[in-house]
Amino acid sequence: MSYAPQSSPGLLRLPACALALCLAFAAPAGAQEEQALTAPASLHRDPEGEPLVSLPAGAEVETGRVRGGWHQATVEGWIYTESTDPTRRDGFDLVVTPDDGENLRRTPNGPVVGRVREGTLLERVAQKGQWTRVRRKGWIPRKAIAGAEVQQPAAKAQKPVTPKSRPATPVAAPAAPPADAPADAERIQTSREITLGAAAEGGTLGTLGSGTPARVIARSGDRVKVQVEGWIPADAVAPTDGGAMVGVSAAEVRTEPDKFVGQTVEWRVQLIAVQRADELRAEMPPGQPYLLTRGPLPEPGFVYVSIPADRMAEFEALPPLHELVLRVAVRAARSRFLTTPVTELVSVVSGLDGR
Repeated sequence: MSYAPQSSPGLLRLPACALALCLAFAAPAGAQEEQALTAPASLHRDPEGEPLVSLPAGAEVETGRVRGGWHQATVEGWIYTESTDPTRRDGFDLVVTPDDGENLRRTPNGPVVGRVREGTLLERVAQKGQWTRVRRKGWIPRKAIAGAEVQQPAAKAQKPVTPKSRPATPVAAPAAPPADAPADAERIQTSREITLGAAAEGGTLGTLGSGTPARVIARSGDRVKVQVEGWIPADAVAPTDGGAMVGVSAAEVRTEPDKFVGQTVEWRVQLIAVQRADELRAEMPPGQPYLLTRGPLPEPGFVYVSIPADRMAEFEALPPLHELVLRVAVRAARSRFLTTPVTELVSVVSGLDGR
């Protein structure tokens, strides 16, 4: 609907009673409220729809109307302009282009307030140098917003799931998500027997049978990361050697820096070169020796690993593309100019002296 400039009198020329009525009825329709998230959550395109922006607990959003267990919400922040392309799709101005998404920041190059997924459409608000202020409206689960009261639906009887490729055994979904599962993790079950990969790009951990219950906790292109529960013999359990986290991808580190920076992870990498830090590697002191490596395998990216100066010759003696398994402490989820994680060598698990 459009209004011609001459179609109605100016607001200040309306009778006082009419003006009061306009204000009284107009305010609720456009009412918006700034609220902070009480738990990590994702901004979705529609209720139960595709997630667009991952937000940490404490992130501020502008909330609007309510639909069931969902709040309409708007997020704003600054994004690196080179990580977007112009678009005219669906009335938006920009689309996020990196495969692993891009950070949303409170100010240009400031604190990270969210992670925008690849392909997300954004509205341009302002621009400053290499940074663009953007806005996106969507939906957030009400349970993640302070003060939101969610009516719990009546429990429905669930039919047991019978796997199709195994003997008929009822499989019940776990009663509650594990402590480290996102609050809005999507419950699913496998539709066929499928290989469980160590990362989105490959590496096999095992096989899940048809009908296995799981939760979707992350997405990358046409792949989803799932969390499953089950039982194994007690004598097959052992603590992680050296206290390192295993099975962590670089994409996860970039997406959740607060969770992984400062932690020790075990990564298999391919040695490209032994170098010294320059002004482009501002996360390391000038002249700091470091390994330029490909990985963590099977991911196609790269990892910087700072090493002591007295170990340079040890790594320089290795042939190009030599594979190593390293335990490294994550110092930065990404470098200033690239998406490359910056780490510090803790120990070499294998790969030196033919091991």
